[in-house]
Amino acid sequence: MKPSLLKISRFCAILVGLVLLASGLLKLLDPVGTGLIVQEYCRFLHLDFLSGVARWAGVALALLESVLGTALLTGVYRRATAVATQILLAVFTLITILLVVFKPEMDCGCFGEAVHLTHSQSLLKNLILLALVAVAFLPFKDLGEPKKRKYYAFWAVFAGLAVAAVYNQFHLPAVDFTEFAPGNELFASRDDSPEEADVFVAHVYERDAQTGLFPANRLPDSTWTFVRLDTVSRNTLRLDVRGALLSFRDAEGNYRDADAARGKVVLLSAYEPERLDWTGVPAFIESVYSAGAVPMLLVTDLSSVPAGLQDQAFAADYKTLITLNRSNGGVTYLDDGLIVRKWHARALPSEGDLSYFAGLDGIEGAVRSVNEGRLRAEGYLLYLLAVLILL
Repeated sequence: MKPSLLKISRFCAILVGLVLLASGLLKLLDPVGTGLIVQEYCRFLHLDFLSGVARWAGVALALLESVLGTALLTGVYRRATAVATQILLAVFTLITILLVVFKPEMDCGCFGEAVHLTHSQSLLKNLILLALVAVAFLPFKDLGEPKKRKYYAFWAVFAGLAVAAVYNQFHLPAVDFTEFAPGNELFASRDDSPEEADVFVAHVYERDAQTGLFPANRLPDSTWTFVRLDTVSRNTLRLDVRGALLSFRDAEGNYRDADAARGKVVLLSAYEPERLDWTGVPAFIESVYSAGAVPMLLVTDLSSVPAGLQDQAFAADYKTLITLNRSNGGVTYLDDGLIVRKWHARALPSEGDLSYFAGLDGIEGAVRSVNEGRLRAEGYLLYLLAVLILL
């Protein structure tokens, strides 16, 4: 192959490699969220019997995307990489065609929670990637060979990806892209009385023929045009609002959202309460009180809460709780409705940790939490980039 054509081929391979590596890394960052996306695809394709292994299938898919992206960037194993990438993108394209045709109410999940594409945008992306792969690997008989050190780079990055795949199984995502990310404010933080909790005043905005409902504390940027104020029900807002809406009820069925948005509150949430070990929860609740905060237990099923903890327990739906905290039995710290910090169930905060955050301004605590996660993520990315560039 001529040097000029080889440069074009490598450039196309690098573009596809960057997209696949980014897509895979964002999914590896949040294996629980990736599992939810795979579950949605299983339901859409009428493969519900595979839902039980959705999380592991999601991790495997994310790892495959990341490995193929790394192979494309380093230029190793070109023949095998070409075949595997074309097959993977062809499958993705076929599925997105089905999404465009049947228009199910689901996100494509191409980049996890970080970037949301419409079905049409996802299809266009896959078609472009297929075209780039064709340019990168045709003619198939003349793919060239990389320098030997690129194989070392590939395996060094592969080791880093494997570590990330295991590490993220037992830790919360370093960077939270959900609506309940630290630094976001709960919609319920506006001072609604319990009698008015089912109805809210929303700001209606439009952009590109799309209409969105926004709470007063979560108004959009200047690309949106204000239309009117509207009184809408809680259910409507849960479908359309761009913000953090945390809905939960007490045993009598009354919404208690506002209780989580007043003062310093520590939420212990369990989207699968039947699998939670409750033995240490009473002691944890006492430590929350000692730290000057109010404990609340949010579960999907109140009947699974031990009798002595019923007074602190409230019911919320599965999707809300798994979005609030990816860990079953994880903890979320709130300060006047501001989400400050999250902990995994395997590393619950001590009384000292809670007292430390109680002594901080809520915004300062949230900024520290966000910066800690970003530093971990940036350090990991710098390692990958250094290996890819320097080797």
